[in-house]
Amino acid sequence: MITKMLKVTLAASMAMPAVSAILPGNAVFAQELPAEAVTENTMDTTIGSGLEMTDIIETPELDGTVELPMLPEQAETEIVLPETGEITEETVAPEVTETVTEDETAAAEEEAAVAEEEVQEETRDSRPGTNLTCDLDLDVKVDGATTSELTYLPHVESHSVQIGGTLHMNGVWSSYNLARTGYIGKQVLEGNSWSQAEKQFHTKSLVGSWTYSFQINPKVVTVNETILKSTDAWQEAFRQGTGADGAAFFDYMHCTGVDYDKATGLVTVRYAINEKGTGMVSTKTIDKAAGAKPKYIKAYSPEGAFTIHAENMKKGATAVYGNASFQGEIDMSPWMAIAFPLRYKGEVVQPNLTLGVEDAQVTFDVENGTWADGTTDTLTEMVEVDVIKLGEGSHMVAGTLQEHQIPTGMIAVEGYDQNNGAWDSEPTTEENATVFHESGVTTRNNGLSVGYTYSFPEEPGKPVDPENPEQPDTPVTPEKPDQPDTPENPGEDNSNGENPDTNKKPEDSGNGTNSAEKPSAAQPSESKPASKVPTAAATGLGFTLGLQALSVVGILAILKKKRCK
Repeated sequence: MITKMLKVTLAASMAMPAVSAILPGNAVFAQELPAEAVTENTMDTTIGSGLEMTDIIETPELDGTVELPMLPEQAETEIVLPETGEITEETVAPEVTETVTEDETAAAEEEAAVAEEEVQEETRDSRPGTNLTCDLDLDVKVDGATTSELTYLPHVESHSVQIGGTLHMNGVWSSYNLARTGYIGKQVLEGNSWSQAEKQFHTKSLVGSWTYSFQINPKVVTVNETILKSTDAWQEAFRQGTGADGAAFFDYMHCTGVDYDKATGLVTVRYAINEKGTGMVSTKTIDKAAGAKPKYIKAYSPEGAFTIHAENMKKGATAVYGNASFQGEIDMSPWMAIAFPLRYKGEVVQPNLTLGVEDAQVTFDVENGTWADGTTDTLTEMVEVDVIKLGEGSHMVAGTLQEHQIPTGMIAVEGYDQNNGAWDSEPTTEENATVFHESGVTTRNNGLSVGYTYSFPEEPGKPVDPENPEQPDTPVTPEKPDQPDTPENPGEDNSNGENPDTNKKPEDSGNGTNSAEKPSAAQPSESKPASKVPTAAATGLGFTLGLQALSVVGILAILKKKRCK
């Protein structure tokens, strides 16, 4: 406590009333009152009503100092009297001291910072900012067509897969525009023109980054990491996917890297704001450049990054998972309080890209007979199948026939052997023993189907002896062609074409044909045994000239030549 001729410590919320009193023992109490106002008559009422003081204690041992009790909610008041005992009057201006705590000081400073809408970098992380939820769509293209299911196709060895997403950015730019309008409006209220305020706002820049992540099944999808991790490929994919609406956006937002977890199949694509190597983008670019604030961001993964090979397909397996996310942050530099940073996030959970293998078809036919019920129509059964990997680039599609699916009790029709019917290829019920397709093998169609035929052979011929039914009929031997007649004297030379028997005249056959030229069927001809006549020579001569064109002279010449040998 500071001691003066008159010391008063006042509370900030209270003012001391004017009092004057003449106290016993030559004590005087006065505060900024003229001398004539100090009278004995006013002492009791002034002290009593103004200060509400009680129990005044006179302490002569303190050299004229009178101690007064503390005023309610006030500091101590001390009156000092001179040793002469004379009443003196002195006007003293009260000294008011205000004590401010450290917490109150910090609060005042923060209020000032908020009013200016700018804070220092060390307080950046403590700002509440704005959390935004953005709509996100996810879809997958297989061989250029959007689908959620890929069905196995025989003779198609691989499929190209592209994973795409669409992030709707309307919420992000609405929050940015609101902060911009608030800043410029405040500047106008402070006396700046709108153009001046906008110019001031354009001295600021935006910084930020975002990530896009999705997940594939590494057991099904083959990854080309060279293409997947190409930042140029992703940059071009997003630029083309978003189109003109994001032309300027991808001038300052650049792909900085791609991460791929081989164990889980998680892919993370990272982007960051970087206009002309500055690590930020001017708010003037954001406001003025066409396509700097796209309504949406859309892209598909670079072509060739993901492939599904036929040998890796499995019925019911997931190739691409349906959960994906976009998330990022845009902040103002210098840092602005309240609205910034803008944190945006979009998540999606939708159907996965699943794989399918259709059931295969098995057909059964019967030949030379009927089914057990007497019908002959083709029977069809469906078999559940799957892809079985044989090696890299090699697979087959197989399934298991059930016993009840294979027909039995076939009946042969008349003339066919009931006891010797058989399948052309025996059906089996062994697990995955029925193969419908094998890679590299060309089949009759592009579907998954196999066929079996059950047939009966013809019955053997009727037996010659009824008592010996096991002996079949002797086949009929075809007749041999007639042998040419031989001349009466085969040893003579008949090369001159004359009849060797000059004593006989040729008989008239009755039809004008000389019997020497055409032997009569009624006259037997002498001939050599068949075993001594070269069959090949006779046959070749017959085909060349024709049997009926041979003259008796020619035949005799041939026979003579053969006898001489």
